[in-house]
Amino acid sequence: MKTALCWDDRFATHDMGRGAMYLPIEGLVEDDLHVDSTARIVRTRNLIRAAGLDDELAVVVPREARVDELLRVHSPEHVERMKAESDAGRGDAGGGFTPMDGRSYGLALLSAGSALTALELVLGGRARAAHAMLRRSGHHAWRDSGYGFCIFNNCAVAARAAQVEHGIERVAIVDIDAHHGNGTEAIFLSDPTVLTVSIHQDRSFPVETGMVETVGDGEGVGANVNVNLPAGTGDPGYHRALDEIVCPILRAYRPQVVIVACGVDASLFDPLSRLGVTAAGFAGIAQRLLAVANDVCEGRLVSVQEGGYSHVYAPFCWLAFLEVLAGLPRHDDPFEPFVAGQACCREEAPWQRAALDEQRAFLAAYWSVLA
Repeated sequence: MKTALCWDDRFATHDMGRGAMYLPIEGLVEDDLHVDSTARIVRTRNLIRAAGLDDELAVVVPREARVDELLRVHSPEHVERMKAESDAGRGDAGGGFTPMDGRSYGLALLSAGSALTALELVLGGRARAAHAMLRRSGHHAWRDSGYGFCIFNNCAVAARAAQVEHGIERVAIVDIDAHHGNGTEAIFLSDPTVLTVSIHQDRSFPVETGMVETVGDGEGVGANVNVNLPAGTGDPGYHRALDEIVCPILRAYRPQVVIVACGVDASLFDPLSRLGVTAAGFAGIAQRLLAVANDVCEGRLVSVQEGGYSHVYAPFCWLAFLEVLAGLPRHDDPFEPFVAGQACCREEAPWQRAALDEQRAFLAAYWSVLA
Protein backbone atom coordinates (compact mmCIF):
# COMPACT_ATOMS: atom_id res chain seq x y z
CA MET A 1 0.00 0.00 0.00
CA LYS A 2 1.05 3.56 -0.67
CA THR A 3 0.79 6.54 1.62
CA ALA A 4 -2.14 8.72 0.57
CA LEU A 5 -2.26 12.46 -0.02
CA CYS A 6 -5.69 14.10 -0.01
CA TRP A 7 -5.87 17.20 -2.19
CA ASP A 8 -8.46 19.31 -3.99
CA ASP A 9 -7.58 22.33 -6.13
CA ARG A 10 -10.26 24.34 -4.33
CA PHE A 11 -7.95 24.58 -1.32
CA ALA A 12 -5.78 26.91 -3.41
CA THR A 13 -8.56 29.41 -4.08
CA HIS A 14 -9.56 30.73 -0.67
CA ASP A 15 -8.47 34.34 -0.17
CA MET A 16 -8.37 35.47 3.48
CA GLY A 17 -8.24 39.09 2.35
CA ARG A 18 -6.00 42.02 3.19
CA GLY A 19 -4.76 42.91 6.63
CA ALA A 20 -1.75 43.11 8.89
CA MET A 21 -1.53 39.97 11.01
CA TYR A 22 -4.50 40.38 13.39
CA LEU A 23 -5.26 44.01 12.47
CA PRO A 24 -7.85 45.24 9.97
CA ILE A 25 -6.53 47.33 7.10
CA GLU A 26 -8.44 50.50 8.05
CA GLY A 27 -6.06 53.32 8.97
CA LEU A 28 -2.87 51.54 7.98
CA VAL A 29 -0.33 53.37 5.81
CA GLU A 30 0.17 50.13 3.87
CA ASP A 31 -1.83 46.91 4.06
CA ASP A 32 -0.57 43.38 3.57
CA LEU A 33 -1.83 39.90 2.77
CA HIS A 34 -3.45 38.01 5.60
CA VAL A 35 -0.84 35.73 7.17
CA ASP A 36 -2.95 32.66 6.28
CA SER A 37 -2.81 33.29 2.54
CA THR A 38 -3.13 30.73 -0.23
CA ALA A 39 0.63 30.81 -0.87
CA ARG A 40 1.41 28.51 2.04
CA ILE A 41 -0.60 25.61 0.64
CA VAL A 42 -0.07 26.30 -3.07
CA ARG A 43 3.70 26.33 -2.66
CA THR A 44 3.55 23.15 -0.59
CA ARG A 45 1.49 21.35 -3.22
CA ASN A 46 3.82 22.55 -5.99
CA LEU A 47 6.91 21.40 -4.07
CA ILE A 48 5.43 17.95 -3.44
CA ARG A 49 4.72 17.63 -7.15
CA ALA A 50 8.12 19.00 -8.22
CA ALA A 51 9.89 16.60 -5.83
CA GLY A 52 8.29 13.70 -7.69
CA LEU A 53 6.13 12.50 -4.81
CA ASP A 54 2.96 12.36 -6.91
CA ASP A 55 4.43 9.24 -8.51
CA GLU A 56 5.05 7.66 -5.10
CA LEU A 57 1.84 8.64 -3.29
CA ALA A 58 -1.81 7.79 -3.82
CA VAL A 59 -3.21 11.25 -4.56
CA VAL A 60 -6.92 11.23 -3.67
CA VAL A 61 -9.58 13.91 -4.12
CA PRO A 62 -11.40 14.21 -0.77
CA ARG A 63 -15.12 14.36 -0.20
CA GLU A 64 -16.96 17.03 1.78
CA ALA A 65 -17.97 16.34 5.36
CA ARG A 66 -21.66 15.90 6.05
CA VAL A 67 -23.39 18.14 8.58
CA ASP A 68 -24.23 15.17 10.79
CA GLU A 69 -20.50 14.37 10.98
CA LEU A 70 -19.78 17.91 12.14
CA LEU A 71 -22.54 17.72 14.76
CA ARG A 72 -20.70 14.95 16.61
CA VAL A 73 -18.29 17.62 17.89
CA HIS A 74 -19.94 20.98 17.10
CA SER A 75 -23.24 22.52 18.18
CA PRO A 76 -26.01 23.00 15.59
CA GLU A 77 -25.90 26.73 16.31
CA HIS A 78 -22.22 26.94 15.36
CA VAL A 79 -22.66 25.03 12.11
CA GLU A 80 -25.69 27.13 11.17
CA ARG A 81 -23.89 30.38 11.97
CA MET A 82 -20.89 29.42 9.85
CA LYS A 83 -23.17 28.76 6.89
CA ALA A 84 -25.04 32.02 7.42
CA GLU A 85 -21.81 34.05 7.66
CA SER A 86 -20.54 32.49 4.45
CA ASP A 87 -23.86 32.90 2.65
CA ALA A 88 -23.72 36.60 3.52
CA GLY A 89 -20.42 36.83 1.67
CA ARG A 90 -18.37 38.04 4.62
CA GLY A 91 -18.04 37.60 8.35
CA ASP A 92 -15.88 36.16 11.08
CA ALA A 93 -15.81 32.61 12.42
CA GLY A 94 -14.72 33.70 15.90
CA GLY A 95 -12.30 35.87 17.82
CA GLY A 96 -12.45 38.80 15.42
CA PHE A 97 -9.56 37.64 13.23
CA THR A 98 -10.94 34.55 11.48
CA PRO A 99 -12.36 36.05 8.27
CA MET A 100 -14.91 34.30 6.10
CA ASP A 101 -16.19 34.91 2.60
CA GLY A 102 -18.75 33.28 0.34
CA ARG A 103 -16.60 30.17 -0.16
CA SER A 104 -15.55 29.64 3.44
CA TYR A 105 -18.33 27.28 4.52
CA GLY A 106 -17.90 24.99 1.52
CA LEU A 107 -14.14 24.91 1.97
CA ALA A 108 -14.53 24.19 5.69
CA LEU A 109 -16.75 21.22 4.78
CA LEU A 110 -14.10 20.11 2.29
CA SER A 111 -11.33 20.52 4.88
CA ALA A 112 -13.14 18.35 7.41
CA GLY A 113 -13.88 15.97 4.56
CA SER A 114 -10.18 15.78 3.70
CA ALA A 115 -9.45 14.61 7.25
CA LEU A 116 -12.32 12.11 7.03
CA THR A 117 -11.14 10.82 3.65
CA ALA A 118 -7.61 10.30 5.00
CA LEU A 119 -9.03 8.44 7.99
CA GLU A 120 -11.21 6.22 5.79
CA LEU A 121 -8.27 5.32 3.58
CA VAL A 122 -6.14 4.27 6.55
CA LEU A 123 -8.81 2.45 8.57
CA GLY A 124 -10.15 0.84 5.41
CA GLY A 125 -6.76 -0.65 4.65
CA ARG A 126 -6.32 1.29 1.40
CA ALA A 127 -3.34 3.37 2.58
CA ARG A 128 -0.61 2.67 5.10
CA ALA A 129 -0.75 6.29 6.27
CA ALA A 130 -2.37 9.45 4.94
CA HIS A 131 -1.85 13.19 4.94
CA ALA A 132 -4.89 15.46 4.58
CA MET A 133 -3.95 18.73 2.91
CA LEU A 134 -6.57 21.38 3.55
CA ARG A 135 -7.57 24.96 4.22
CA ARG A 136 -9.17 25.91 6.61
CA SER A 137 -7.28 24.68 9.65
CA GLY A 138 -9.18 23.32 12.62
CA HIS A 139 -7.49 22.83 15.99
CA HIS A 140 -8.53 26.18 17.52
CA ALA A 141 -12.25 25.61 16.81
CA TRP A 142 -14.25 24.35 19.76
CA ARG A 143 -17.82 23.10 20.00
CA ASP A 144 -19.58 26.45 19.75
CA SER A 145 -17.21 28.68 17.78
CA GLY A 146 -14.40 29.01 15.31
CA TYR A 147 -11.20 30.75 16.38
CA GLY A 148 -7.62 31.41 15.28
CA PHE A 149 -8.25 31.06 11.50
CA CYS A 150 -10.25 27.82 12.15
CA ILE A 151 -13.91 27.10 11.38
CA PHE A 152 -14.51 23.37 12.09
CA ASN A 153 -12.21 21.13 14.10
CA ASN A 154 -11.03 18.70 11.44
CA CYS A 155 -9.08 16.39 13.77
CA ALA A 156 -11.97 16.18 16.24
CA VAL A 157 -14.42 15.36 13.44
CA ALA A 158 -12.10 12.57 12.27
CA ALA A 159 -11.61 11.22 15.79
CA ARG A 160 -15.34 10.89 16.41
CA ALA A 161 -15.84 9.31 12.99
CA ALA A 162 -13.22 6.70 13.88
CA GLN A 163 -15.26 5.78 16.93
CA VAL A 164 -18.78 6.02 15.52
CA GLU A 165 -18.22 4.57 12.04
CA HIS A 166 -15.18 2.32 12.46
CA GLY A 167 -15.58 0.91 15.97
CA ILE A 168 -12.35 2.43 17.29
CA GLU A 169 -12.37 2.63 21.10
CA ARG A 170 -9.21 4.69 21.78
CA VAL A 171 -7.97 7.56 19.59
CA ALA A 172 -4.89 9.72 20.16
CA ILE A 173 -4.66 13.22 18.71
CA VAL A 174 -1.11 14.58 18.80
CA ASP A 175 -0.96 18.29 17.99
CA ILE A 176 2.50 19.41 16.85
CA ASP A 177 1.38 22.90 15.80
CA ALA A 178 3.34 25.68 17.54
CA HIS A 179 0.10 26.96 19.06
CA HIS A 180 -2.01 25.24 21.67
CA GLY A 181 -4.80 23.04 20.32
CA ASN A 182 -7.33 24.71 22.59
CA GLY A 183 -10.38 23.68 20.57
CA THR A 184 -9.45 20.01 20.50
CA GLU A 185 -8.69 20.10 24.21
CA ALA A 186 -12.06 21.68 25.03
CA ILE A 187 -14.04 19.20 22.94
CA PHE A 188 -12.49 16.11 24.57
CA LEU A 189 -11.53 17.45 28.01
CA SER A 190 -13.73 15.00 29.93
CA ASP A 191 -13.49 12.11 27.45
CA PRO A 192 -11.00 9.33 28.35
CA THR A 193 -11.53 7.61 24.97
CA VAL A 194 -9.66 10.39 23.12
CA LEU A 195 -6.14 11.20 24.34
CA THR A 196 -5.32 14.79 23.38
CA VAL A 197 -1.67 15.83 23.36
CA SER A 198 -0.54 19.34 22.42
CA ILE A 199 3.14 20.29 22.10
CA HIS A 200 3.35 24.05 21.71
CA GLN A 201 5.30 27.19 22.46
CA ASP A 202 4.75 28.28 26.04
CA ARG A 203 2.03 30.96 26.29
CA SER A 204 2.10 31.82 22.60
CA PHE A 205 -1.49 31.43 21.35
CA PRO A 206 -3.96 31.32 22.91
CA VAL A 207 -2.10 32.74 25.91
CA GLU A 208 -4.82 31.72 28.38
CA THR A 209 -4.80 27.99 27.60
CA GLY A 210 -2.34 25.14 27.20
CA MET A 211 -0.92 24.93 30.71
CA VAL A 212 0.59 21.62 31.84
CA GLU A 213 -1.78 21.63 34.83
CA THR A 214 -4.78 21.15 32.51
CA VAL A 215 -4.88 17.36 32.50
CA GLY A 216 -8.56 16.73 31.81
CA ASP A 217 -11.83 16.86 33.67
CA GLY A 218 -14.03 14.22 35.34
CA GLU A 219 -13.52 10.84 33.73
CA GLY A 220 -11.02 12.42 31.36
CA VAL A 221 -8.46 13.34 34.01
CA GLY A 222 -5.05 12.35 32.70
CA ALA A 223 -6.20 12.10 29.08
CA ASN A 224 -5.23 15.67 28.20
CA VAL A 225 -1.50 16.38 28.00
CA ASN A 226 0.06 19.78 27.39
CA VAL A 227 3.79 20.16 26.79
CA ASN A 228 4.96 23.78 26.88
CA LEU A 229 8.20 24.38 25.00
CA PRO A 230 10.23 27.52 25.67
CA ALA A 231 11.16 29.78 22.77
CA GLY A 232 14.32 28.63 21.04
CA THR A 233 13.77 24.95 21.85
CA GLY A 234 14.87 23.76 18.41
CA ASP A 235 15.21 20.19 17.16
CA PRO A 236 16.98 18.61 20.18
CA GLY A 237 14.51 19.90 22.75
CA TYR A 238 11.48 19.08 20.63
CA HIS A 239 12.71 15.54 20.00
CA ARG A 240 13.44 15.06 23.70
CA ALA A 241 9.88 16.15 24.52
CA LEU A 242 8.68 13.38 22.23
CA ASP A 243 11.16 10.79 23.48
CA GLU A 244 10.68 11.42 27.20
CA ILE A 245 7.05 12.54 27.49
CA VAL A 246 4.81 12.16 24.45
CA CYS A 247 5.88 8.81 22.97
CA PRO A 248 5.94 6.97 26.34
CA ILE A 249 2.43 8.26 27.07
CA LEU A 250 1.22 7.18 23.64
CA ARG A 251 2.65 3.70 24.14
CA ALA A 252 1.04 3.44 27.57
CA TYR A 253 -2.34 4.60 26.21
CA ARG A 254 -2.14 2.26 23.19
CA PRO A 255 -4.46 4.10 20.79
CA GLN A 256 -5.95 2.19 17.87
CA VAL A 257 -5.26 5.11 15.52
CA VAL A 258 -2.99 8.16 15.81
CA ILE A 259 -4.20 11.45 14.36
CA VAL A 260 -1.52 14.13 14.02
CA ALA A 261 -2.54 17.78 13.92
CA CYS A 262 0.33 18.54 11.56
CA GLY A 263 1.15 22.22 11.84
CA VAL A 264 4.69 23.24 10.91
CA ASP A 265 4.58 26.76 12.33
CA ALA A 266 7.17 25.65 14.88
CA SER A 267 9.69 26.01 12.04
CA LEU A 268 12.82 28.11 12.25
CA PHE A 269 11.51 30.77 9.84
CA ASP A 270 7.85 30.97 10.85
CA PRO A 271 6.57 34.48 11.63
CA LEU A 272 4.14 33.24 14.31
CA SER A 273 6.45 31.24 16.58
CA ARG A 274 9.98 31.16 17.98
CA LEU A 275 10.56 27.43 18.42
CA GLY A 276 13.24 27.02 15.74
CA VAL A 277 12.47 23.52 14.39
CA THR A 278 14.06 22.61 11.04
CA ALA A 279 12.84 20.49 8.14
CA ALA A 280 15.12 17.72 9.41
CA GLY A 281 13.53 18.24 12.81
CA PHE A 282 10.07 17.63 11.36
CA ALA A 283 11.37 14.47 9.70
CA GLY A 284 12.49 13.37 13.17
CA ILE A 285 9.06 14.16 14.58
CA ALA A 286 7.41 12.06 11.87
CA GLN A 287 9.82 9.17 12.48
CA ARG A 288 9.01 9.09 16.19
CA LEU A 289 5.24 9.27 15.78
CA LEU A 290 5.24 6.70 12.98
CA ALA A 291 7.34 4.36 15.13
CA VAL A 292 4.74 4.60 17.91
CA ALA A 293 1.93 3.95 15.43
CA ASN A 294 3.80 0.91 14.11
CA ASP A 295 4.27 -0.37 17.66
CA VAL A 296 0.75 0.08 19.01
CA CYS A 297 -1.77 0.31 16.16
CA GLU A 298 -0.38 -1.41 13.08
CA GLY A 299 0.95 1.85 11.66
CA ARG A 300 -2.46 3.56 11.43
CA LEU A 301 -1.48 7.23 11.32
CA VAL A 302 -3.50 10.08 9.84
CA SER A 303 -1.81 13.47 9.42
CA VAL A 304 -4.09 16.50 9.18
CA GLN A 305 -2.63 19.81 8.00
CA GLU A 306 -2.76 22.77 10.40
CA GLY A 307 -0.71 25.99 10.63
CA GLY A 308 2.57 26.89 8.95
CA TYR A 309 3.06 30.46 7.77
CA SER A 310 6.54 30.76 6.29
CA HIS A 311 5.66 30.63 2.63
CA VAL A 312 9.29 29.82 1.85
CA TYR A 313 10.14 27.23 4.52
CA ALA A 314 6.86 25.59 5.55
CA PRO A 315 6.64 23.63 2.25
CA PHE A 316 10.02 22.00 2.94
CA CYS A 317 8.90 21.06 6.45
CA TRP A 318 5.70 19.41 5.22
CA LEU A 319 7.67 17.70 2.46
CA ALA A 320 10.09 16.24 5.02
CA PHE A 321 7.20 14.99 7.18
CA LEU A 322 5.45 13.43 4.21
CA GLU A 323 8.59 11.72 2.91
CA VAL A 324 8.95 9.92 6.23
CA LEU A 325 5.29 8.82 6.18
CA ALA A 326 5.80 7.46 2.69
CA GLY A 327 9.11 5.74 3.51
CA LEU A 328 10.94 7.76 0.84
CA PRO A 329 14.47 9.18 0.81
CA ARG A 330 14.57 12.77 1.95
CA HIS A 331 15.35 15.63 -0.38
CA ASP A 332 18.01 18.09 0.69
CA ASP A 333 16.92 21.16 2.64
CA PRO A 334 18.20 24.17 0.65
CA PHE A 335 18.28 26.16 3.90
CA GLU A 336 20.66 23.67 5.55
CA PRO A 337 23.80 25.87 5.24
CA PHE A 338 22.05 28.54 7.32
CA VAL A 339 20.32 26.08 9.61
CA ALA A 340 23.60 24.42 10.57
CA GLY A 341 24.81 27.63 12.16
CA GLN A 342 21.88 27.99 14.57
CA ALA A 343 22.64 26.97 18.16
CA CYS A 344 19.04 25.89 18.82
CA CYS A 345 19.37 23.25 16.11
CA ARG A 346 22.33 21.58 17.85
CA GLU A 347 21.69 21.50 21.60
CA GLU A 348 19.34 22.50 24.41
CA ALA A 349 20.20 25.24 26.86
CA PRO A 350 20.21 24.11 30.51
CA TRP A 351 17.16 26.23 31.36
CA GLN A 352 15.24 24.72 28.46
CA ARG A 353 16.09 21.22 29.67
CA ALA A 354 15.02 22.12 33.20
CA ALA A 355 11.64 23.41 31.99
CA LEU A 356 10.92 20.12 30.22
CA ASP A 357 12.12 18.03 33.18
CA GLU A 358 9.74 19.92 35.47
CA GLN A 359 6.78 19.18 33.21
CA ARG A 360 7.68 15.51 32.97
CA ALA A 361 7.82 15.28 36.76
CA PHE A 362 4.36 16.87 37.03
CA LEU A 363 2.81 14.56 34.44
CA ALA A 364 4.31 11.49 36.12
CA ALA A 365 1.53 11.76 38.70
CA TYR A 366 -0.93 10.86 35.92
CA TRP A 367 1.31 8.65 33.78
CA SER A 368 3.47 6.29 35.82
CA VAL A 369 5.50 5.46 32.70
CA LEU A 370 7.16 8.88 33.13
CA ALA A 371 8.28 8.24 36.72
